[in-house]
Amino acid sequence: MAPHRVHVAVLDTDVPCLPVYSKRGLYSSQFRVLLQAAAERINKNANVNLRNGPLSVHVTAFDAVGGSLPPLECLRTSPFNASEIQNHGPFGPFDAILITGSINSTYDSDPWIKVLESYIQTVHSAFPNVKLFGSCFGHQLIAQALLSQPNSERTQNLTHHVEKSAKGFEMGIHPITLSESFTSHFPVFDESTKPFRVQLIHGDIVVPTPIAKSLAAASGVNEVPLPSPWMSIGKSAACDIQGLYCPGRVLSYQGHFEFDSFSNRELCIEFARRANWPADLLSSYVEQIERSRIPGAEDDDDDSRVAAEAVLLFFAGEDGDQAGPMDQSQVPAMNKLKSISAPGFDVLPDGYVASNGMLTPPID
Repeated sequence: MAPHRVHVAVLDTDVPCLPVYSKRGLYSSQFRVLLQAAAERINKNANVNLRNGPLSVHVTAFDAVGGSLPPLECLRTSPFNASEIQNHGPFGPFDAILITGSINSTYDSDPWIKVLESYIQTVHSAFPNVKLFGSCFGHQLIAQALLSQPNSERTQNLTHHVEKSAKGFEMGIHPITLSESFTSHFPVFDESTKPFRVQLIHGDIVVPTPIAKSLAAASGVNEVPLPSPWMSIGKSAACDIQGLYCPGRVLSYQGHFEFDSFSNRELCIEFARRANWPADLLSSYVEQIERSRIPGAEDDDDDSRVAAEAVLLFFAGEDGDQAGPMDQSQVPAMNKLKSISAPGFDVLPDGYVASNGMLTPPID
């Protein structure tokens, strides 16, 4: 069977600190290497049944900070078909858009952030065959664009936004409990990923909006559900939403499968330099980061490989995107919230109209 070529547009929203750049290149280059390696592993995995043939990956990089974004006319407009490749050059139309991490906050005033946010909204609403993935900043920007901004087509989704974590930075390796509603879509997750472990370095989190929390309290709901069919991929002790998954459309990780202990340590040191962190705080973060390091080994002891494989399966439409709706335990809560109104809030039959939420200031 001919290979299923997955064409990914990677949007660089930052440049690595110098030690990482000199060894690994841009983030887009790092994602290219990891996704191509994931394709090789998936193609050899007897437990993964690929519907459209063995996978191959091509990455085209775009400088989002500099205003370079994939032209809309180059995005996929129909389900995968091998013959479509010839109409869009040797690599076919863009099947997926990947938004990298960044030192910026999603609520910074930089014009490129607002442009990218609007671009995400356009792609999501007008190009249903294009998958969206975000890492850390990318995860938060997707949430801000699709779950917290007023839009006539998305009023039912105004439930979550981004804000600074009251618990401070989550650094290094922390156990993440993945949701079975998420992992059931991906055959690469198994008992070895319990708990799930990838490098973390963030001070912002995706949380329910104040309006959604007020409505939940008024209706006696303990947790604000994500709009169907969205779901959280899982949680850690410091972060209840470690990623977002909307089957067939959106996937995001708060963590970084593209970071190993070397990359994360160097970035943490750069954070410390810019913010003038005390030495003992930096030391504690570095210790947490290096928990995955195996002395003398080339690879860390974490789940970054599985995380990359899940992303590629999602890009290729091999994630069982018809497996079912949101976690059914959330349905009663969502129905309750839809029936409640609160003073000063306009609650539509399908959801909410909310103002923008408080977002994290830039680190420096």
